[in-house]
Amino acid sequence: MTDAQVLSPPAPHIVAQRRGAGSRAEPSGRRWSRTGTALLILPPALLALALSVAGIGARSMWNDEYATWYASTLGFGDLARLLSNVDAVVAPYYVVLHLWIDVFGDSEASLRMPSALAMAATAALTAALGRRLFDTGTGVAAGLVMAALPAATRYGQEARPYAFAIGFATLATLLLLRAMDRPSWRRWLWYGGGVILAGLVHIVTLCVLLGHAVFMWRAFRVSGDLRLLRWAAGAFLAVTVALPLAAKGSDQSSVISWIRADATAVVTLPERIFGSWQVAVVVLAAAVLATILLWSRQRGPVVLLLSWALFPPVICYVTFPLLHLFLHRYLLFTVPAWALLAAALGFSLTRFTGRSVARIPVSSSALLVVAAVLLVGGPGQRAARHSPVYGEPDFRGAAAVVMAAAAPGDGIVYSGVTRNGRRAFDYEGRNRKLPRDVLVERTSEQNGTFGAQECADPGLCVGATRRIWLVSPTDAHLDPMNGMPGYIQGFLLTAYTLSEFRTLEDVRIFVLNRKDVR
Repeated sequence: MTDAQVLSPPAPHIVAQRRGAGSRAEPSGRRWSRTGTALLILPPALLALALSVAGIGARSMWNDEYATWYASTLGFGDLARLLSNVDAVVAPYYVVLHLWIDVFGDSEASLRMPSALAMAATAALTAALGRRLFDTGTGVAAGLVMAALPAATRYGQEARPYAFAIGFATLATLLLLRAMDRPSWRRWLWYGGGVILAGLVHIVTLCVLLGHAVFMWRAFRVSGDLRLLRWAAGAFLAVTVALPLAAKGSDQSSVISWIRADATAVVTLPERIFGSWQVAVVVLAAAVLATILLWSRQRGPVVLLLSWALFPPVICYVTFPLLHLFLHRYLLFTVPAWALLAAALGFSLTRFTGRSVARIPVSSSALLVVAAVLLVGGPGQRAARHSPVYGEPDFRGAAAVVMAAAAPGDGIVYSGVTRNGRRAFDYEGRNRKLPRDVLVERTSEQNGTFGAQECADPGLCVGATRRIWLVSPTDAHLDPMNGMPGYIQGFLLTAYTLSEFRTLEDVRIFVLNRKDVR
């Protein structure tokens, strides 16, 4: 089967792609029953859901998740004020989660459950996409690889929009292939809708269009079918709808100025997007081998998957001086492409050796890739569930310590990076009485931001508070009050005696006792 046949639409394209990419015994779309579809997508979906739901509420939340809770529990007026200043690019996610919280509550498990469901759907979509590109066995294996990745577990247990971004990028790619089967305006509009959803949950996910563009350019060159140019209409529709969101996000780009695209960020990218370096080695090795074996016979699918996997990180890196978007979390939507290439190893070996797989639902080579990911993924799975997230303060534990030891009339203050801990303590103490945040003059709601405004005159705000709890980073090189304005430090050190109370992971708790109190 030639590569031209794989890419030539409309009607011949359906037959050629499904037979050329799969075995001769592979059923056609008309004969592929709903039961068969369920058998294809259920194992990956159930595995992804099981891994994501297991211990979903056990891990303490981290800074971005606390931001999600804060934004999603605001009234729509306060949320609009917040989004006018920060995080506009994830506004749709906050709105959807706001409605979810109204029904299911705001526990850790509830906040994360939409992501778990999205990751299960992603594994199912990956399986369906694998069948369309290659064969049924490859689809099942690709879905299982996707489900078994430690990164799928980590972000299936996170109250952020990344699981949705991965899922909608996969859906958009599947809709692209469906539109190529029959290049009608209706199908291209459906495709445009899929890309719109991808862009609305996270604007960087629109980079999937780069991979699609390369694939479509090659498909048009091979087939010459002018109807394929309708792809541009679907892409234009998606970009047009997402453009206002992107423009607003550009105005707020200062909030991501901390992102770095240095050598460490580049070298560790595979480890971070797959969830562990062991899994990254297995998946990338299988993907590279499959690419080599398939290049001469099934170049079309390989071009699509490689463009999807490689172009977004390359573009984000090259444009980093302007856009600051080279961050592993933003590039997670490329992972299904790698999973599909890795799972295609079994398919490529059967094509290379000429063996028939008509009666084998999943080749032994594909199963070996799935088994290898599960086998070496243990450390990554444990890391995905580590509480707190590695490198993040244990605000849950710190809040529990303070609330257990605090007395009526106590106050609390935050220094350094733990000043973001206000949101965390508000969440952890939402059903209990927290000490008064004595330095707050204007709340974050009043500011329309994630941060509160602290008092210009700390003495006036603190008043006669006799004991204050200080939440501080654990960095041994930092003073406990590092990051506080000098005038606040001066007041507290003059009026209070400082003593350490408890040290937890990446966070310390100190007690400030009034000097004139014996």
